[in-house]
Amino acid sequence: MCGIAGIAGHPDPALTKTMTRTLAHRGPDDEGFYNDARVSLGHRRLSIIDHSTGHQPMSNAAGDVWIVFNGEIYNFRELRRELEGLGAVFRTKSDTEVILAAYEKYGEACVERLQGMFAFALWDARSHTLLLARDPVGVKPLYYARLGEALYFGSEIKAVLPAPGISRTLDFEALDEYLAFLYTAPPRTIFKQVRQLPPGTLAVWRDGAWAERRYWRVRFHEETASVQDWIGEVLACLDDVIEKYMIADVPLGAFLSGGLDSATIVQHMLRHTHAGVNTFTVGFGPEGRLYDETNEARELAQRLGTTHRELTVEADAAQLLPVIVRHFDEPFGNPTALLAYLICEMVRRHVTVVLSGDGGDENFGGYPRYAGAAMAEWYRRIPAFMRRWAIDPMIQFLPESTRGFHALRRLREFSAGTLLDPVDMYAAWISYYSREQRRQIYTPETRHAVGEYDPLALIHRLAREAETDNPVARAMYIDLHSFLPNNVLQYGDRMSMAHALETRVPLADVRLINLLARIPSDHKIGVLHSKKLLRRAMAGRLPDNVLRRRKRGFNPPMGLWLNTHLRPIIDAYLSPEQVRKSGFFRPEPIQEMILEHRAGRRDFTWHLWAILVFEEWRRQYLE
Repeated sequence: MCGIAGIAGHPDPALTKTMTRTLAHRGPDDEGFYNDARVSLGHRRLSIIDHSTGHQPMSNAAGDVWIVFNGEIYNFRELRRELEGLGAVFRTKSDTEVILAAYEKYGEACVERLQGMFAFALWDARSHTLLLARDPVGVKPLYYARLGEALYFGSEIKAVLPAPGISRTLDFEALDEYLAFLYTAPPRTIFKQVRQLPPGTLAVWRDGAWAERRYWRVRFHEETASVQDWIGEVLACLDDVIEKYMIADVPLGAFLSGGLDSATIVQHMLRHTHAGVNTFTVGFGPEGRLYDETNEARELAQRLGTTHRELTVEADAAQLLPVIVRHFDEPFGNPTALLAYLICEMVRRHVTVVLSGDGGDENFGGYPRYAGAAMAEWYRRIPAFMRRWAIDPMIQFLPESTRGFHALRRLREFSAGTLLDPVDMYAAWISYYSREQRRQIYTPETRHAVGEYDPLALIHRLAREAETDNPVARAMYIDLHSFLPNNVLQYGDRMSMAHALETRVPLADVRLINLLARIPSDHKIGVLHSKKLLRRAMAGRLPDNVLRRRKRGFNPPMGLWLNTHLRPIIDAYLSPEQVRKSGFFRPEPIQEMILEHRAGRRDFTWHLWAILVFEEWRRQYLE
């Protein structure tokens, strides 16, 4: 795992060093640079495979093709054998050299043969071409700025910001997107001049010209087979994927929450090692008992026989807010990032690589919204006038919990959503600030700058792309191309790389995604059951209580903390005077949300945390 940076068009070796060294946390083991008349490349290395000969930038034997690469290619050994059969000669044991050889044989199409997580820049001096590519699912990030005839790129925004003449001008449409989703979606960033390459996309820069194409997206096409046949295919795929994800020349471990996804990974890891597995979990003590899974994780670790460690997170973790913001370089409103930062800090003391269950919910059907999408089809059989004028008003009158009990909030969202068409319903469920709420909190100047932009157009575009009328399959497609890369995988990458820890996500492997896209959704979820297929597949391999356990989610008790330990921070950052001074939002609706949240009438955890994060980002990057 590494950090990459560079310049094409107007290379500047000194500036490239500066850009690259902003990424030292991603690669503390080594650095390297390549410069010629048209390009300069920089690399920071975290050594995982081939410590002795994996130095980058790396060239082909002729020295006219160079690469800087961030990630891991899990099928590099098979691909290497294939290329050797075609005449390729290798000087190292690294996966980086395999990408170079694959490019020389297959050109741009080499990306379609790579199984893994990656972002790389490949300079072909023969054609004066720079190829940028990002892995299909978006595990690894890649940002860039095109300024005149020059191209600046890097693994994080901070590597691009030193580019001469770059502006930190806020993209107000990205701000609107952030409040809707808690993140900005590619190709946008919060900065107008900085862009991010979307997942599954490659771009070609040649003498100032830019072209990009999307080379992968999942295609849902349900096939007919028995449940047992599907279980056999899934287990075989999981076994092969997880075995490959364990390839490393350094110590590795796994997150273990006590839930189904992480338990599945650890159970398969134990099948491929005699050295035991290190596992790690996080808890919150008595006040966060609705979120805490340490007891379940400890019991499961004992059953499986892992070397287990626990971390208890207290409310003062929010004091890390400035640090978290610096690692994202733009507002990121999911408070789970705090937990990820802290547990990765602990894990890095013991291992260099850790396997995570991220992707299991999107792939196997773990989110309540999937069951909600299926249930809505039945609920809509009740006449619309009864739902709109009788049932929904009663449900909306119910209070909400700010202590972590989300059933009533989800009931309100479900009831309101079923009054919309299916795509708008799903868009409402996965967004936070509604359009009305955003317009209400904006100052007139911000509202004017945002204009008529609609962030939910992204959801509608993905819904059309999904090419299915099945509401569950459509929801999974949207999540695999938005929520997973832009939310879950983004905080996983930033928070682990903040500590030079490599996180691998086998349940987000493309082979597994493509397989599960063939399986009918009613095998994966039911109205009252999530992850049906995975639970059946792991029966007899995992304890019954793990198979029966309901999803809790990896979240801190932020709603409670905002009312107690973090109250002074809210009062300082979001006081009417401070909000008015910042100039983006109106203080009155924000104060109303604070009062409603503190009274326990409405749960505004996500809304308040999002504004808090934005204010911290504004102070660091705009002031």
